[in-house]
Formats: sequence, C-alpha cells, structure tokens
Amino acid sequence: MASFPGVPEQVANVRAFVRETLGDPRFKAVIEDVELLTTELVTNSIRHSRSRATGEVHVVITASGTVRVKVVDDGSDVSMPVVASAGLMDVGGRGLMLVQTLASRFGVRVGDVSTTTWFEMAF
Repeated sequence: MASFPGVPEQVANVRAFVRETLGDPRFKAVIEDVELLTTELVTNSIRHSRSRATGEVHVVITASGTVRVKVVDDGSDVSMPVVASAGLMDVGGRGLMLVQTLASRFGVRVGDVSTTTWFEMAF
C-alpha cells in the first residue's frame, strides 16, 4: 500500500508506484492498462472527493492470478462514482468507462468516511 497527497501532481508518483510494484516480467502484458486504470481512479479521487490537498489517496495493489487495484479516498459530500456517458465533444467523463471496458471486474464501495474504487485484471 502507498499513500499520496490528494493533489494532481501526485499522479505521476502513483504511476511510478504501479510500475515499481508490477515490475516482474509476468505482468508485462497488463502493466500499461493497470497503470492507465489506476491513474483514472486516482484522478477521480483527487477531483471528486474530500481527499484534495489536505487529504490522501491510498493505493493498494495485490496480484495472485489477477491484479487487483484498490483506491481509497476520503469520500465525497456530493457524488458517488458512476460510469458516465460522455458526449463526443466532452473533455472528461470517460475514466470509469475505461475501467469498465478494460478491467475483468470493477466496483465501488461508499462508506461513511471513505470511498473505495477497485478493479481486477487477469494476467
């Protein structure tokens, strides 16, 4: 597990954490997709949760037949993560759609003080 401040500048560090954690050659086929989907979940957490500058985003990666990534943030007062239907000209709103398309499974768990988004990908 690694924790990152909830600011956009940390997304590069999250990508580095994914590459470091999944550096073993057996993950070569999925590492780019895992990195992309993790980036999408962390970016959503930073943009839409209470984690922002004063909070943290936690990333947990486990692998045993599948890679499982879990992103935990400080929750939201406003919205729950949902797969959006972005328009052709929209500049955002495709993150969870990518996760839904590329991952074997994904989900969201909303708690009282945190939100957990996760996905699994076979390797």
